Amino acid sequence: MTFVATVTDLATRFLTERSFELIVAPALADFELDITTGARSTTAARAAVLTALVGAVWEDTVRGGDLALFVGLVLIPVCYYTFFFLLGLPAGADRLSATVVTLLGLAVVTLSLAPALVCFWPERQPSNAPDEPNLPPSRSASASLAGAGGVGGTRSAPQA
Repeated sequence: MTFVATVTDLATRFLTERSFELIVAPALADFELDITTGARSTTAARAAVLTALVGAVWEDTVRGGDLALFVGLVLIPVCYYTFFFLLGLPAGADRLSATVVTLLGLAVVTLSLAPALVCFWPERQPSNAPDEPNLPPSRSASASLAGAGGVGGTRSAPQA
């Protein structure tokens, strides 16, 4: 999978359509132009696209306006896990090395941030293509079946 395809798949899956079209898609177009013309090195062009991707994630996070709610959702498990890690250390945290404390801190942040991200991520709104009919699938399927003469393709004679 190419770099452009990977970034496009990630962006279309996790970002809103607005952020993808206004931030990531132009960065991908610039990437392809820079690589074709040789204006930038591949590393610099990829860094620019990744910066745009991070900026789009930030835009989606901040534009929702619920940053305080997100921080609160992260802090609840942080307090929970910190309490139980400290409860499990009967001698206290003074006897732990800096490496162990760092690893426990990373574990607490990871265990707290992951569920909040999964639950809080904004829903991507699908676009309605203009060539698609706005009929529910059941109506369009029944209309096509009626035009074909029923399920089996034959029409039965009216009952008298």
